[in-house]
Amino acid sequence: MQSVVPSAYSIRSHDPQGAWESNDGRYRTYAHDILQEHQELCAKILHIWPQETGAVITDPKQYPEIARLAAKRDQTSDTTRIYAAMAVEGYLNFYGVLRLGQQVFDEHFERLGLVPKLRALLLFCDQLNIPPNDPLVLIMDKVAQSRNSLVHPKTREVIGNPATHQRSSIQMPGAAEQAVECMERFFETFMQAVPKAAGHLSRRADA
Repeated sequence: MQSVVPSAYSIRSHDPQGAWESNDGRYRTYAHDILQEHQELCAKILHIWPQETGAVITDPKQYPEIARLAAKRDQTSDTTRIYAAMAVEGYLNFYGVLRLGQQVFDEHFERLGLVPKLRALLLFCDQLNIPPNDPLVLIMDKVAQSRNSLVHPKTREVIGNPATHQRSSIQMPGAAEQAVECMERFFETFMQAVPKAAGHLSRRADA
């Protein structure tokens, strides 16, 4: 049986010649645009709420307009959080292909989780050994947790009387605002760690 000869790989510069196809730039724009829509919906619901702030509507059918707006509010919150995570993960995948090439990235990095992928790429591409408590890693972990809670939904059994059970909820618009803030903090902190990435990061923000 003929043995396979290992091949060497090279790390490219931060601005090599070539073209790359990715959607991360527009996902970043989508996150901002949908966040604004979400904030406007939250403000409108608060303005037309028929009871004192914090009171719960027990029968949504009595307030169909509020129910409709609330459904759209929830949708835009989830969508903002998803697009914020997609923008970060999309950029990280772009960065890996840019520096390592498609084959090396796909075979060795593409299937890693967000935090391991970030640390591995910075170690291999930029000789940066980022510790687990580094601000960049902590930001990425928040992005991953927000995304995972939506794309890997869990079921929790209700203990006790279902009629009196208070459904778990997230703060609105706080959760979506935090997702976009984490997204932007990731890009800012990444540029601080890898200053040479500033060129293609700024161009992707305008894409």
